[in-house]
Amino acid sequence: MIEIMHAPTRSWLRSAFTLIELLVVTAVLSILATLILSGMVRAKGKAQCVACMSKLKQWGQATYMYAGDHEDNLPRESAVDGINTWDVVGAPDNQDVWYNGLADSAGVPTMAHYAQTPSSQQEFYEQPSIFRCPGARFAAVAATYPNFSLAMNSKLMLDYEGEASLPIRGSTTFAPFKIDLIRVPEKTALFLDCGVPGEEQISTFQAPYSGQPKAYASQFSARHNRTGNILFVAGHVLTLPGDKVVDLNPDSVNRGGAIFPPTEVIWRHEPTLVP
Repeated sequence: MIEIMHAPTRSWLRSAFTLIELLVVTAVLSILATLILSGMVRAKGKAQCVACMSKLKQWGQATYMYAGDHEDNLPRESAVDGINTWDVVGAPDNQDVWYNGLADSAGVPTMAHYAQTPSSQQEFYEQPSIFRCPGARFAAVAATYPNFSLAMNSKLMLDYEGEASLPIRGSTTFAPFKIDLIRVPEKTALFLDCGVPGEEQISTFQAPYSGQPKAYASQFSARHNRTGNILFVAGHVLTLPGDKVVDLNPDSVNRGGAIFPPTEVIWRHEPTLVP
């Protein structure tokens, strides 16, 4: 009996993919994967921004608790001008600096705690730490001194010469003051996203990011998708683009610093004072 071989039917031929069809399917899958990945990145970035806002609000609450226990005074914004080393932040006479005083008021580990050992210093950079912005990325220099990704507004202090009539405390040229002296609390910065070494700056006009515990517009970081968070004295947090915080006008005498006269953000306790 002779078996007759039938030619492939048209339906069988149609069930196979052509090269063009395979290329189209591959391209579609690639586009879908890119969209899903970018969506995941945006979602992660948004979550980090929200977590950062939450930590800033905790610092705001701690500030009012501290002020309530210290005759309405704010803590010092730093122990020394410039980098505050591990030895400095852990020194007993720096318990009234915000990174110790406010942390103690909030019931969380202070910088004096983190400064004790290399292991505890590493904990300072871990996500649960209230000191760390979840979106911050640290360079190798972070192992040598504490890099603050969240910092206190450095302009909330008193100048002995310019404001001698106001109450002063502390032993440095500048000192913090009573919180009720702040004229416009709903627009005055209290804490902010602070740039750390290795991060991309908003503008080359800004001073190099150093991660000090005090900062203002010149150190403001837009690490949250080109925006950054600022906690205001009134207690709320806003996420603002860099050009709403930093003067980017190349012809301005304030370029790289604060926008003056102030619009979105006030840095001094009195809005008419130049930051």
